Amino acid sequence: MTKDKLKPANLKTTVSQIQYGTAHEYLRTLGNHTIRDRELVGIARLMTHFTEDVSAFQHVYIGYAIPQLSKEFDLLIIDKQHHVINIELKSDLYYDEEKVKKQLVSNKHYLDQVVNHVQLFTYNSDMDVIYTLTEMNTLEKMSLSDHNRFRQSHFYQSIMNFKSISLGDIDQLLYPRVYGLSPFKDTAEFLAGNYQLTYAQQQVQDKMLTIETPGVYVVKVTTGVDKTLMVYDTVKSLKRDATVLTVHIGQLNKAHNELKKHAGWDILPERQFLKKVKSDRMQYFDYIVIDEAEKLSVKHVNMLTKYFKQQNTIVFLIGDPN
Repeated sequence: MTKDKLKPANLKTTVSQIQYGTAHEYLRTLGNHTIRDRELVGIARLMTHFTEDVSAFQHVYIGYAIPQLSKEFDLLIIDKQHHVINIELKSDLYYDEEKVKKQLVSNKHYLDQVVNHVQLFTYNSDMDVIYTLTEMNTLEKMSLSDHNRFRQSHFYQSIMNFKSISLGDIDQLLYPRVYGLSPFKDTAEFLAGNYQLTYAQQQVQDKMLTIETPGVYVVKVTTGVDKTLMVYDTVKSLKRDATVLTVHIGQLNKAHNELKKHAGWDILPERQFLKKVKSDRMQYFDYIVIDEAEKLSVKHVNMLTKYFKQQNTIVFLIGDPN
C-alpha cells in the first residue's frame, strides 16, 4: 500500500481537535498515522504560550519521516526561502539533556544538507522548557514560566517572524539525492561529506566500527543496501584515527586515483595486493577493507585468513552473500 503524502497541519486547528478528542482522525487525513498522545499533549501545552494567531503555525508538518530511514522530525515549519524551524517534543521531567542535544545535532547535520537555514529547538512539556541548539552546538535552556523573558527569547521571536508555507511534496525538498551519492561519480561531494547513510547502511557500519580485535571478518551486505557508499564512508571514518588500506577488485578508476592523490588514501587493486601478501612484502595497516570480496577465490580467502592470523590487523571482507 502506498504511503500517504504528509500534508501540513494548522496547529490552532490541531489543538481544537485535541479538545474534541478527534485529533488522531484529523491528522490521519493529513497523512500522519503515528502521532502519540503525549506528542499531542506537548503541542497543546506549547500553544498555550501563543495567544495570538501565528503565521508560522498555519502550516506545520507533524511527524515527518525520511523515506527509507529511521529518522523522524516531530514538527517542521518551512518558509518560501526554504528556511526551516524544527521543534522536537519531549514529555519527561528527567529527560537527559545530552539526548536532547544529540538529537538536535543529528537533525542539524541532516537538514543543513538540504535546506538553506535551520533553527532547532526541543520543547519539554512536563518541564515547560525550551531548549535551543546554538550555532556552536551547545544547548540553551529557558523556562516558559517567565512570560517576559519568553517574549524576548530567540525561540519566540523566530516563531513570530516566520511565514510558513505548504509544500506540494515535502519529500522533494527534504529527500534529495544525497542518499544515492556515489563516491566514484561524486567524489568531491563525498569528500565534503555532503551525503547521509541510510538506516540499513548505518547498521552495517556500526557493527564494523565496534570491532577491535585483529582478525579477518566477513561482512555480508544484502542486495538493496548501497554497499559502495557505506564501505567508503566507513574507510573515511576509520582513517581519522588509524591507517587503512582499501582493496578494490579490478582496475582502479579515476576516482580511486583522485582519492589517492588529493585525499591521501591508500588503495590497491586486488592483484597487486595479493602479490604483496604472497611475497610477504605487505606494509602494515591497522585496517584493510576489501570491497566485493565475494569475487575472491576460496584459495585467496584462505591465504588471506592464514596470513593475517599472524598480523595485528583487522581485515574486512565485504560482499553480497547472493
